[in-house]
Amino acid sequence: MVYLDLLLVGFGHVGQRFAHLLLEKSVALRRDYGLSWRVVGIATKHHGSAFDARGLDIVRALKLVEAGTSLDVLTGAESDRVLQPGASGLSLIRHATGESRLRRLQHLVVVETTLLDIERGQPAIDHVTAALRGGAHVVTANKGPVAFAYRELQSIAEAAHREFLFESAVMDGVPVFNLARETLPVSDITGFCGVINATTNYVLTAMEAGRGQDEALRDMQEAGIAEADASFDIDGWDAAAKTAALLNVLMRGTATPKTIDRTGIRGVTPEAVRQAMERGRRIRLVARGSRQDGHAVGRVAPEELEAADPLANLTGMQNLLILQTDVLGDIGMLQLDGGLIQTAYGLLSDMVTIAKRVGDPAP
Repeated sequence: MVYLDLLLVGFGHVGQRFAHLLLEKSVALRRDYGLSWRVVGIATKHHGSAFDARGLDIVRALKLVEAGTSLDVLTGAESDRVLQPGASGLSLIRHATGESRLRRLQHLVVVETTLLDIERGQPAIDHVTAALRGGAHVVTANKGPVAFAYRELQSIAEAAHREFLFESAVMDGVPVFNLARETLPVSDITGFCGVINATTNYVLTAMEAGRGQDEALRDMQEAGIAEADASFDIDGWDAAAKTAALLNVLMRGTATPKTIDRTGIRGVTPEAVRQAMERGRRIRLVARGSRQDGHAVGRVAPEELEAADPLANLTGMQNLLILQTDVLGDIGMLQLDGGLIQTAYGLLSDMVTIAKRVGDPAP
């Protein structure tokens, strides 16, 4: 049996859905993977923080957040009251990695789901760095660390003999990075193209049906799919961050979202959408990666696509990423349905990967 202690840094839509999924899959995790877990800490932006090395009541935590109540009341034993109320994620990570019993077990996993910062990838990069250097494994749904500091963080993880996994960063739980890492040995990824932002694809599809851009965007925000700052999606920043992550991990690039040639869909008008449809074509926000003069470069922009193009036929929240390889040709990964549960699943999948790699010493 593998025992993992989880520290949840960020407890918004994705973090809460991950907690629900943990509860829903607990029996299957123990039965099929010999994996038992407990949440020892939670740090939130608006609902306080809590830590208890013996484990927190995650069901109660979810109810407290849903009721708008602080999580500070969950911290039980006096010995654990070393955190100030509302402690930051970084403070919680440093406390947890310094806790003797958790450090001894070496099975602490930080689950990082804070919001994307498109300027520097912070504070997520600091969270990942502190966790790895403190001896914890890390799984994250945040694109920032991979898009801004992948090589540095991967080096820190390797030096610490810890895992740094991020399957949820691109296309939710679709195993993009696992596919490349585990199933494409001695195959070079030479480029990629795809529609990798569900919000903009939904908005463009809605515009084809005669709806307004703002109206469609509200649908995605109400569903918790769109970024908290809608401009991240509409102006192409989310797709640029994902493109940088793909370049860095799959093509050994050194990109950041700022180095991606980026144009969003804000300037795409209903008239442009209608005229494209009259020509039998579709406008989609397309991400592309390639090598130019030995460097991995990326581009995100609306493109008017021929009807026969697989990317043109994506509707609603569907995504498709096509990897161009030197041996297998083009490989496509299609996501027909994306959302919070798929993002949460990517985190759970990474957690299972860690459990398989760490062995099973008794607690």
